[in-house]
Amino acid sequence: MTSKVSRAALIATIAVGASGLVAASADAAAVTTAGISTANYYVNAPTVSGVGSLTPESVVLNGAVDTGGSPLTTLSLPAGQTLLWQNALTIGSSASTAAQSFNVDGIPVSGSDSTVAVTVNDAGANANAQSIPAVSNGGADNYTSVTFEYDPVADYVASGDTPGPQTQYATEVEVPTAAGISPVSTTIGAFGLNAQDNTGNTPLTPGTAYYYWIESQAGQTDAAESIDIAQWYDTTGSAAATTSAASFVPDPNPTYKCYPDAAIAEDATLASYTSTTQITYGGTTAPAIQGPCEYDYGNTGGALYYTSPNGEFKTPALGKLTISGTAGVSSATRLLLPVTDASTYKAGGNIELTTKSGKELATGNFSLAAGASANEVLKLTKAGQKAIKGKKGAIKTNVKSVLVLTSKWDQPSTTKSVKL
Repeated sequence: MTSKVSRAALIATIAVGASGLVAASADAAAVTTAGISTANYYVNAPTVSGVGSLTPESVVLNGAVDTGGSPLTTLSLPAGQTLLWQNALTIGSSASTAAQSFNVDGIPVSGSDSTVAVTVNDAGANANAQSIPAVSNGGADNYTSVTFEYDPVADYVASGDTPGPQTQYATEVEVPTAAGISPVSTTIGAFGLNAQDNTGNTPLTPGTAYYYWIESQAGQTDAAESIDIAQWYDTTGSAAATTSAASFVPDPNPTYKCYPDAAIAEDATLASYTSTTQITYGGTTAPAIQGPCEYDYGNTGGALYYTSPNGEFKTPALGKLTISGTAGVSSATRLLLPVTDASTYKAGGNIELTTKSGKELATGNFSLAAGASANEVLKLTKAGQKAIKGKKGAIKTNVKSVLVLTSKWDQPSTTKSVKL
């Protein structure tokens, strides 16, 4: 079994016209490319709805998406007319000579729901297409994939008010199909070492304005298989305008396409395949099933993703740590180093004092509230104790050390060296 196929492969595999399903005559069916197709279900475009938990390096982005799931309705257009749907997709054809019908918002919710219009064209077995007006989605978990994208405003503007080379993408969110509008959110960036380590997110740039937006594709299911349709006939190699099934040639073997399990079950040939089935066709033997894939019930008419308008936010400045260039020696084993959190966020981390060659002299952790100051305790190592030990037990002063800062909350310091 292989991993899920890529989006690019899916686009090439399952893209169908924006006209939805239309009753077809036997002759018309005979020249239809073999395959299973579902109607396009048009939904509302997504929108952004503000941000929360804003820090210098992270933010929670909020939005709303239409996943479908409402009762199926039909949108009718007169012959020869088009409609700009949601200011993004043009549906309908100016060349049509008959009234046109489109499915709106009827993507099935999770669970058994007989609202998935499916057409199965198997010209190899029968020149007439097998038209199945409604097929249960078989309890499949149907969802909408949602991706938040973001780009610094300066980069966006420099690219001609389009996403620029600094555009980044949040982890894809799968929103279950439900009637009405569904909220969706994600965290981008990461503030603090723990967040960066646990999420793998790249910190946002402090003090920077960003645009963000949503791309979504409604009606996806991973209850689908990439299946070998080599025994089905195709129009490949047939003469123009030929309607005779006898003139067809088979697809080259193997030819894998992604179809939902519920639709595969409706075709006797495909439903008979198992994970161990081998097909010998055209002189080549190959597995009948390649593995799981992801299928789109939603709009597959060439514009797979709906895009929201832009939102905007600005990360606040990070601030900094003010670390003294002089540490007080409080005992033979301890130092006191003044540290101030000169930011509006809590600060913490580790301070290490070393020689120029990197030998550790003193180390200690610190934790400060926003705007707070403290004399942080650093513990002297044996090398540090030796470095400050003067004659007859006196403490030597003006011992120079290099400051190494590990800031858990990313506030920097300009202090490079500390005198003991």
